[in-house]
Amino acid sequence: MHRARLHGRSWSAGREGLGGERYRGFVTVTTDYREETGYGGTELSRQLRSMSTQLTPQLVSWRRHLHVIPELAFQEAETAAFVAKTLREIGGYDVREHVGGTGVVADLRIGNSPRILLRADMDALPVTELRRVSWRSHNEGVMHACGHDGHMSMLLGAASILADLVHQGRKNVNVRLLFQPAEEASGPNGEGGARSTIDDGVLDGVEAALALHLEPGHDLGVINFGSGYVMGSVDVFTGVIRGRGGHAARPEETVDPFWLLTPVLSAIQGIVSRRISPLESALVSLCHLTGGDISNVIPAEVVLEGTMRSFKPDIRARLHDELRAAFGIAQTLGGEVELSIQEESPPLYNDPDVYVNVMGAVRALDIAELTHEGPYGLIGEDFSEIAARVPAAMVMLGCAPSSGPRSLHSPDFDIDERVLERGAALLALGSLALGRVRRHQQSG
Repeated sequence: MHRARLHGRSWSAGREGLGGERYRGFVTVTTDYREETGYGGTELSRQLRSMSTQLTPQLVSWRRHLHVIPELAFQEAETAAFVAKTLREIGGYDVREHVGGTGVVADLRIGNSPRILLRADMDALPVTELRRVSWRSHNEGVMHACGHDGHMSMLLGAASILADLVHQGRKNVNVRLLFQPAEEASGPNGEGGARSTIDDGVLDGVEAALALHLEPGHDLGVINFGSGYVMGSVDVFTGVIRGRGGHAARPEETVDPFWLLTPVLSAIQGIVSRRISPLESALVSLCHLTGGDISNVIPAEVVLEGTMRSFKPDIRARLHDELRAAFGIAQTLGGEVELSIQEESPPLYNDPDVYVNVMGAVRALDIAELTHEGPYGLIGEDFSEIAARVPAAMVMLGCAPSSGPRSLHSPDFDIDERVLERGAALLALGSLALGRVRRHQQSG
């Protein structure tokens, strides 16, 4: 059996039984959590797993209720009210509403442990659900197609577990739960939910953060979790190329913006392949082009929209420069250019120390059969705004339903709901482990 050494831990090659060729490069963890961290947390991890398993019916009920009432970014009023009501029913938390717009924050503090933030996003997508189940979306044209209903259910589960531990006498618990609005879209001011809650003080006193994301493309028991840059920055751009319109049969009297556009398109398509090192990850996608209204009129302008993604800040800056240079070609041919680039979120950076401790919790809870350490791709996540300010990490949990893998943002999105208790336990144990480590660092 092939073995690899990653960050000093022992891993073994993944079994063919879980997806076979689809999981080439994934590995199985074999190291004992107590050996790895010195935490001695096996008894606690078993207790938390037992508590989360017993919560399964409630977790499923919460998730399905939230799935029925999806709401778009910064419109999550009913969702937030349900979350706040449930947190107050759990008890022990100082609950605040309307944080960053429609967000909900809940604090639980016993003892002098450093504050750890646990985050779940609340908003849904403008997607019409295809599945015909009893918990189908009741808001036509809006759907939880990215798993945020599951994220909220897992965080409510962690809230319940941690409150029960405090009730049982556990000390040194200091968590802040953030139910964040607007991960999928920005508001009128260009800010998404993470930034708006940060502006509202959600990170005050926070020393580390943890979040989970469901991945229906991977089976239950498959976890993708790496350190360093794991998700891309997200930038969107709009470029307007202006010429001079006129009759389609007299092009010599015009400055045809489509003619101006042609070399610009070629230059844009060459940015990644010829202007960025092949050892780096970057993407420029052209997604929307408009121009003209009728077949016999050359228009005065064309509008091009797209997105850029990258892992590293220096590559991100290089993409911006290269895009400006590409649009500048139209100016050399007699056109005018107006280019705007909106930076939506930075790349997501998983802190290596947070990674080590949370991976220890993954192993202690025995919730992973296969794991993969590496980037999650160039999709974006505004949890990166939090991770840019405090040590943080996000874990991707496989949750494909028995009918087969699904895609994020798809109208037939679905999950294996057994993942919910695993995620709740991981959030609870992860917060305790991170609090303990940060406390020891401070005392040392």
